[in-house]
Parts: sequence; structure tokens; C-alpha cells
Amino acid sequence: MSTLERTQLTPSVHAAVQSRTGTGWSNSGLVAAGGGLVVDSLYDVRLTRQLASLYAEVHPDAPRRLVNTHHNGDHCWGNQVFAGAEIIAHRGCADRFADFTPERAEMIRTMADPPEAMRSIHEEWADFDFSDVVLTPPTMVIETDTTIDLDGVRVDLLYVGPAHTEGDLVVHVPDEGVVLMGDVLFNRCTPIGWEGSTDNWIAALRRVEELAPEWVVPGHGPVCGLDGLVSSRRYFEAVRDHARASYAAGETVLESCAGIDLGEWSRWDEPWRVAANVHRVYRECAGADWDTSFDSGAVMADVEELRRRLGG
Repeated sequence: MSTLERTQLTPSVHAAVQSRTGTGWSNSGLVAAGGGLVVDSLYDVRLTRQLASLYAEVHPDAPRRLVNTHHNGDHCWGNQVFAGAEIIAHRGCADRFADFTPERAEMIRTMADPPEAMRSIHEEWADFDFSDVVLTPPTMVIETDTTIDLDGVRVDLLYVGPAHTEGDLVVHVPDEGVVLMGDVLFNRCTPIGWEGSTDNWIAALRRVEELAPEWVVPGHGPVCGLDGLVSSRRYFEAVRDHARASYAAGETVLESCAGIDLGEWSRWDEPWRVAANVHRVYRECAGADWDTSFDSGAVMADVEELRRRLGG
């Protein structure tokens, strides 16, 4: 069931936020100026139509531009709803846009008896419907930071990847003190990333901290201020430092997770995702580059085992 709500943050910027923070329940934003610019569509067509209706309450004309902050489906699979909009994304998003398809997701979602490794994601996707999603890729691909003028409202698209993914963009509206983060920020819910770099992710959060925004819209979780950025950065620094020590001591990933004191972060949703973040640090300790292939099944097996141990 959708929990999508729109909130006006500043004269030009609105956030559409979902109180559910599990897999796929992502946020979006609207800059209601210069023909309208939407930041991220949602995971399926039904949900994105609801999003478009919320935005139409304050911007009745169809938005002219849509930015995809990265290629994960919960931030771009609803693109088709904004028909005719220019779709802007970084090269890293465009190149990976079809790496995982709605057809594969729908197959997993509708399995009668999913294998144990897919059971959690099967359950988490129960409320979505990927059957009518048509991949609608970017029409304008950027390679670096880009500024857009929306009839006097400046919007900066800042490339901060590879952090959560290769193509991470954050959207800064400097004159109104707003940054829309995509999945470079998970607020009050545990982050998880696949390709990308732990140190790059920390650097990306530091870069946005230096902008000193008043309003920060995360990819998942509630709208926050500077405190949300700082807390997320400190989480990654703590996990990285602990995991590096565990790796040097010859511990397994799950042994490392058992020994980490998450403190304030233990109250975040889905704390067992720390296993994926420790896996990433272990790969980095072993000398892997950010885009080195790895066994995602083994990663998720440890995530699920830690979930079981934590009673999730």
C-alpha cells in the first residue's frame, strides 16, 4: 500500500516522500519552475501515476524535464508516465539502465514458491506491479556537473558517483537551500549499495555537507537537514573502519557484523543491511575496483542470515 505524500519545502521545491522505507519505496521531488523538473519517477506505473497527480496539484502542466538520479528501478521505472519530458541522467545511469529489467522483477514477484534466497525480495515486492513497465531511458546524457536555468531558478546537477551506483547525481537548488539526494542518502534506514566505493560515498556526503543545505530529500526515508547527511557519513566511516580491522584480523563478514557496535544506527530500519556494506569494504581491502564483479547471491545470503540473527 502506498504511503506517498507531497510536502512543499520552499517556494519552488516539493518533496514526495513515502513513510515505508523497504526495498522499492523511494522518494521524489519537483522543482515547480521553468516548465517543471521532476527528480526521479517511482518503481511502477501505478505508483508513478499517483506521484504525477500529486505534482499536478501544484504544477498542472506536464513537467518538461525529468532527472533520474541513478539506474535502479525504484528511481526510473515510472519514466513512461511523464510522456514527452526530457529525461536527464549521467552516463553511468544510461549505460546500466537495462542491467535489470522489469520482466525479471515481475517473474520474482509472482513466483508461487520462491527459493529461500529470493523469499524476502519476493515478499517486499508484493505490493508492486511491474507487468506494464516499459523501460524509458534517458534522452539527455551528461558526463559531469551541469546547471539548468528554470526561468531564473538555478538547478545544479552534481555528479558524485560512483558511490551508491556508478551514475549517482544529486540535485541542488542553491538559492532555496535544497538538495535532492537520490540513494546517495538513506535517512533513518540502513543504506545499501552494489557498484561504487565506500570512500567515494563518504566523499559524496561530505561534498553535499559543504553546501550547507536547509532541506535534504533522501532517496529513502524522511526529509531531513544537515544532521541526516552527517549521520549517514559517520555510519559509513564507522562501518568502514570496523570492517577494515575485521578483514585484517581474518574474520568472516558475519563475524565482523557480530562485533560492530552500531549505536544510534541500530535503530535504523533494516540494520542487517550492514552485511552488504561490510562485504563491499572487504572487496576493497582485497584490492577490487569499484566495478569489479562479485557474487551478489553470497552477499544477500549473509544479509538474510544477519536478518535472521537480529530477529528481523
